[in-house]
Amino acid sequence: MDTSHSDAEQASLLLRVGLGAVLIYEGLVPRLLAPSPPLLDLVSRWLPWFGEPTALVRAGGVFEILLGLLLLLGWMVRSVAAVQCLLLASFALGSAAVMPQALVHPIGGLPKHVALLAVGLCLVLLGRGRDAGGESSWRFRMLPLTLRLGLGVTWIYGGILPKWLFPTVEGVEIVARTGLVSLQVPMFLKLLGATEAALGLTILTGLWVRGMAVLQVGLLTAFTAIIGYTSPDYLMDPLGGLANNLGLLAAALVLYRTGSGPFALDATLARNPVWQRWKLLTALQWRRGMAVLAVKMFWVQAQAMVDATTRGLLEKLGQDETRLVEDFASLIRRQGGRPLPVGPLCAGAGWLLGCITVILGRRASLLFALWVEEHGARVCQWSLKLLPSEAGITTRALLAVQTQEEEHIRLLRDQLRATRPRVSRKR
Repeated sequence: MDTSHSDAEQASLLLRVGLGAVLIYEGLVPRLLAPSPPLLDLVSRWLPWFGEPTALVRAGGVFEILLGLLLLLGWMVRSVAAVQCLLLASFALGSAAVMPQALVHPIGGLPKHVALLAVGLCLVLLGRGRDAGGESSWRFRMLPLTLRLGLGVTWIYGGILPKWLFPTVEGVEIVARTGLVSLQVPMFLKLLGATEAALGLTILTGLWVRGMAVLQVGLLTAFTAIIGYTSPDYLMDPLGGLANNLGLLAAALVLYRTGSGPFALDATLARNPVWQRWKLLTALQWRRGMAVLAVKMFWVQAQAMVDATTRGLLEKLGQDETRLVEDFASLIRRQGGRPLPVGPLCAGAGWLLGCITVILGRRASLLFALWVEEHGARVCQWSLKLLPSEAGITTRALLAVQTQEEEHIRLLRDQLRATRPRVSRKR
């Protein structure tokens, strides 16, 4: 199977799991097991001719669970996604007409329907991904654009309306219950709203899409965990304020895999030499900061190792990373930049990571060290692609660094295999 088809299948799988999980949760918890009073009131006002709304809500919950299971199993994906898009649109329009205050609710159940609608449309395009065509097909090319539109509009809407234009008491209470904000809560909400709007605008224009996808995953995970713990009533939200985050997480993960796509500001700026140089300097600064972090982390890990072989390996890695700090500083100056004064911050983060991995054990220390080296090798590969053809000295220097990091990766993998616990066989 070629890579492009594999990419389409994996994107479809992520989207199916995310949207299917939302449907199953929404159908099971706030509809089938314990229909919430706000949902019953919403249905009775929206569809008054059905009489008692409890039976209708539970029947809708069973139907949603069925749709979710079909998506998870990969059966009739396009048909199920099309039905879900119609349900999302009708439910959102009906809820907005009957309960207009839901449009500015701080959890943002209704605005997140825009992102879920984008996920459903992508599944209509992809199906299971097997017949979506290669990366050049229009279906696959429309995937990142559709997800960017859905996520971008959702973040911009959630950042501006409920936090700047129409702030509510519920939003202040939610933040206050967390106990994590020491400054004035309304000011914090405005700052958070500005951050969300900037994030949405960046996604919408297609700039730094992979980095923004990582940021989205972190924010959505933190929001869901903190609000679900401190305000558990919102786990039963009839509009799916927290449950819908599962679909948004899936969309962000797919964007991380596909990138911004051809219809994005990234693709336009890629032809600009000034932008390329700025990206190169950013990559070099990032790798230098990682080297500073790795020096301190390897030092802490080496001091805690009882095994002489592991301790010697970590000390060697620390010495090599110390030389890399100066090497990358020289490369930054050669490209016309100045090394950023982030040494103390990176060293502090390295000391903290070193302490955490030492507590977790020797294998955890080696595994995290391996991840650091592998990430450093990927940054070097990315930097090499950004270099102009005439930058021969910088190219040779980065190739030497990449060779050294590949050697580090090999040594760490060998050490991990040597420290793997042996399972005794009983005769």
